[in-house]
Amino acid sequence: MPGDLSNFSGTVAIIPAAGSGSRMGTDVPKQYLTINQATILDITLEKFLSYAPVKLIILVISPDDNRYTQLKEIDNKKIVVIDGGEERVHSVYNALRYLYDHGLPDHTAVMVHDAARPCISHHDLDKLNQSFLSNSDACLLTAPITDTIQQLDEKLTVQKAVDRSLLVRALTPQMAQFIELKQALRSAIDSKALITDEASALVASGYQVNAVTGRSDNIKITHPDDLTFAEFYLSRENA
Repeated sequence: MPGDLSNFSGTVAIIPAAGSGSRMGTDVPKQYLTINQATILDITLEKFLSYAPVKLIILVISPDDNRYTQLKEIDNKKIVVIDGGEERVHSVYNALRYLYDHGLPDHTAVMVHDAARPCISHHDLDKLNQSFLSNSDACLLTAPITDTIQQLDEKLTVQKAVDRSLLVRALTPQMAQFIELKQALRSAIDSKALITDEASALVASGYQVNAVTGRSDNIKITHPDDLTFAEFYLSRENA
């Protein structure tokens, strides 16, 4: 584990992996399902371990999770493992509190990335990093919505088509200055706001968040069919 981080230089990646993945319908949390003999979490970690600007990875796992000890790179000096919380927002905040306790400078760049998005590319990480470096504003990867979006009522009856021209899919990583993200998540937790990603918390706290168009194959593995898509996308990387 790192000691004093007051002289830290580089980007921190936080990877929350404390979820149970109940929608997958498996006995194993989805981050430990395998694609080509590697767990999803192994693949995701490798993407950040091999990305030069990231100098420290905070892996957030469930307190009763022992599977992480079998990860291929778990002994890598870049990785710190800490306990997660009740919800994603609490897990990410636990990581931020750890960084604060170890003296991380306020304006350090912090990326938060879903453990179950193994198809993230270095190209998209570069685009996100360049956006952040250009003005230090928070930013997130997004993908355009190509389907028609229909608004329903409580009875699931179609009401109207929604204009999708200003709508996007929110992906990860999402990136911000350490102090801004810490303050935003603390505020969200204190107000008991329903926060499903970091961008929502940052906007609610008054920070500007810029959208960076990324690749649409940066999928989050949530349902069984997603494994097949992820395997295909990852096979193209190595082709």
